[in-house]
Amino acid sequence: MNHLGPYLLDRLRAREGEIEIWDAQDAVTGTPVLIYKPLTGAPLFGSLQGVLPWLPCEQEAWVAELPFGAVPLADRVGRASPAELTGWARRLLATLLEMRALGVQHGRISPERIWVKGTSAWLEGLGLPVEARLADEVAVVEALRAAAGDSWPGWPFHAVLDQLADGRLSLREAAEQLAEPRSVADLEAFSGLLEDDEPADGEEPVSEDSGTVRVIGRKPATEPVASPEPEAPKEEPPPPPPPPEPEPEPEAPAPPPEPDGAPPARNVVRIEEVTEPAFEVIEPGGASVGRGRKVPVWVWALAAVALVVLVAVWRYPQNTASSTQGYVVDFAVEPPGGKAELVLMDAPEGSQLAEGQVLAVIPGKVYFDVSGVYRIQIRAEGYLPQEKLLDVPPSTRSVTVRLGP
Repeated sequence: MNHLGPYLLDRLRAREGEIEIWDAQDAVTGTPVLIYKPLTGAPLFGSLQGVLPWLPCEQEAWVAELPFGAVPLADRVGRASPAELTGWARRLLATLLEMRALGVQHGRISPERIWVKGTSAWLEGLGLPVEARLADEVAVVEALRAAAGDSWPGWPFHAVLDQLADGRLSLREAAEQLAEPRSVADLEAFSGLLEDDEPADGEEPVSEDSGTVRVIGRKPATEPVASPEPEAPKEEPPPPPPPPEPEPEPEAPAPPPEPDGAPPARNVVRIEEVTEPAFEVIEPGGASVGRGRKVPVWVWALAAVALVVLVAVWRYPQNTASSTQGYVVDFAVEPPGGKAELVLMDAPEGSQLAEGQVLAVIPGKVYFDVSGVYRIQIRAEGYLPQEKLLDVPPSTRSVTVRLGP
């Protein structure tokens, strides 16, 4: 099997003059492609909706990417369903409109140059340096008619495309008719209006390039008007009932009676708070406790002394533990799995740790008896010793030792 760059050439599909069109496949990704050779330069058009995209060129050859599962329209001749025809026609007419806006023409559209998958369709070979043979609109209609076969007259949109191929409909008008779902009766009515739309005597036909937009209207369907029935003798309508009186709003509960001499009550809502207890509090001795009774001073003094004693008792064990337990610092080593020794080189005043001793093998927890600045040496196999100053207790919960070049 021949190959071209990363592509494996399968078989020669067609020829366009001196240009050979090969079926090929990307040997790495398995993507199906079409190879056009020999061609120099690069395609003038990049990616358009409904056109096979061009890939980077390879050794004087153009490469077009094929969707997985797409087949040429020639393989579906005479076997296309109405739903497939509608989807293909909408996509192809929209693509032709975009090409026309860009001033681009294919010129060699045929069932072999249209690729389909489901209701999607793509044009192949746009931009090839070959001579045009047929107008794109006519070529698309002929390709769809061949794909429909005997079912073409039964397809609801066949009249629209026939008029497009005959020149009675513009490309935009045909695309608009296929853009939205329409009933067969609407399409037949639209076709009839086009056939009957002849210029009146003395009226000049409007050319398509004159810039005038022709609006085709339909007369609204008139509904039969029912004959009026004889009116019954009208009776004098009874007088309208009087409007119902508004219901009175619920009144707030009346306030308790006020003593004599108080001003008359008004419509004011009062929210009173009960400040007295609902019942009298009786002490074990039987004396009632009023609101204004004060607590003796000796009770407050006793409470303050008890609080001071509790705080002292609570802080004493902590201070004792701090003085006897010292400080524990958690050391980690990176990369994981590495090990190192911590050797004490110098300790702060008050420390009972001996200089020169190995404090611990890290990773792990290391004990320091007093706070202050320690000078430690880090020793690891395969690395030069490093001395560091460590402030105990450290500002972070753990200390990380990184072994590196």
